[in-house]
Parts: sequence; C-alpha cells; structure tokens
Amino acid sequence: MSILTPLRSTPSLPGRAARLPRVRRWDRIMGLNARNQLIARANPPQAVRLVNDKVATKRVLTAHAVPVADTLLVIDSRRRLAGLDPASLPDSFALKPSQSLGGSGILLAARRDASGDGWESASGRPISVADVREHVRCILDGEYSPRGDDVAFVEPLIHAHPVLDEMSFRGLPDIRVICVDDRPLTAMLRLPTSASGGRANLHQKAIGASVDLATGTVERAWMDGRSIDTHPDTGKRLTGRRVPHWARVIDAARRCSAATGLRYLGADVVVDADRGPLLLEVNARPGLQIQNVTGRGLLDILPPEVAA
Repeated sequence: MSILTPLRSTPSLPGRAARLPRVRRWDRIMGLNARNQLIARANPPQAVRLVNDKVATKRVLTAHAVPVADTLLVIDSRRRLAGLDPASLPDSFALKPSQSLGGSGILLAARRDASGDGWESASGRPISVADVREHVRCILDGEYSPRGDDVAFVEPLIHAHPVLDEMSFRGLPDIRVICVDDRPLTAMLRLPTSASGGRANLHQKAIGASVDLATGTVERAWMDGRSIDTHPDTGKRLTGRRVPHWARVIDAARRCSAATGLRYLGADVVVDADRGPLLLEVNARPGLQIQNVTGRGLLDILPPEVAA
C-alpha cells in the first residue's frame, strides 16, 4: 500500500497565476510492505513476543522507571477464577486480557451499584459478579487473543486529565508516540467521539490530532478523512490546545525501547487526572494512519540507520 499526502506548498505566483492551484510537494509515505520490512529488520522476535503480553510488558516497564497503571490482580487459571473474591475488587476497575489486539475484551466498571454487590459501566449498564466471572472465563479461553488461551488482569480505572477529558466525548483519550530507539519521531492525540462509541480508535471514527513534539501543542486535527478544528460532539476547539505533562509523556515514550528491546515502536500513553502520564501499551507494529493525521511521511523522518 502506498499513500501520498500533500504537505507544504510552493509560493504562489503574482498576478493571474496566483489564482491557479498551487503545486504541492509530496512526502514519502510508508506503506504496509515497507512497515513490515522495517519491523523485521529492527524488532527482534523475542521483543515482539514480550510486548504482545501486557502483563509481562508492565513488569519490564516498571523496572525501567516507566510509569504504568498498578496491577491489582492477575487471574491465570480456572482455579484462580474459582477463588476470586468479588469483595477484593475496587469500586471502579478495568478488567483486561493480556494478549488481546486492538483494545478488544476490556470490561470497564465505573462505580459500585446501589446494592454494593455489583458495578455499573460509565453509561449505567449493570455489571454483576456473574458478568465479571464470565468475562474472565472468556479471556482465559482466548476469545480476545490470537492464541488459544490468555491471562486476565485488573487495573484501577483511569480517569482522563481534565484538559483531555474536555477535548473528548466520553471514553479515554491517548497519545501515540512513534519512536526509533529513544528518539520520538512523531506523535498524535487520539480523541473518542460519539461515532467511535467512546473509543480512541481512528478506524472507528475517533479524532486523530497531530501534536508538536517540542511543545505538546495540537497543530491539526483529522477525522474520517477530513480536517477539523473543533470536536464534532462538544464543539470544543482542538487546535492550539496543549497536552498536559507533555515532557513526562515524551520521557515515558523514550524509555520503552530500552525496556522492551524494540527499536521501532509505538508508545501509547494516557494522562491520568491524579497520576499523570501512564504507559498504556507498547506496539511492535504501530499503524500507518499517523501519517494522515500529522501530514508527515514516516519514510522522510526515519533515521538513516533504520530506514535502509
């Protein structure tokens, strides 16, 4: 796959020529084949296997002083599931598979229900103890994993920083930073919308917003193939806003290569209202949509030692 994205324009000519369409310079865009070749060269298989296991990845990130959400509980067998005490679960939590793809299989409990025996989702949907047990069973059976089995783990529910919460429609916004070794190359903010169902997934019509690496300022925003300046659901302006704790976001992304062994990676960071930046996930095969969002082709910004 090869995509061309228009970038900077040449100066328009005076007089009548100024009204003609301007000639555009086209950036070199990384396609899927080039991305896969780069990953094969840069990312050792053992490092790829590591980051495909979120529980193991969190351990190595913690050892390298990368901030992550606490792991409250790991359930790795039917025996542990049978011994699960619902009273040990907090009032709000995220229940996740360790090896899922694309954010699938995550159960979010926003609060205890009125009875105190169950929970509710952010939209008010009831979540019973039986629902929790059944979701863990599905995770253990590998229903959200490319493998035949998996491990479930529980984290505290992350609450977005107020600045980012205001820029989103429900859901949890995150920041994707593409790095080579400890060098950030490009970054985007992903913002949930009503069309995306509160998920920060661009293919589900979330907003992608290009973020300046030096300042953390949103330079442009993009949704479903078009540029926008304001959020379609809230009307809040997006361009010109600054991502809070930006220096700490970049620092967390920089540390991921040394922690995991990946040379080329996508670091997904969230900014919690209380704890600040937390590394959510490390991707060995980051997607290519960031080029459309930022207007920068990855082939033009890769360091020479990994581009060849």
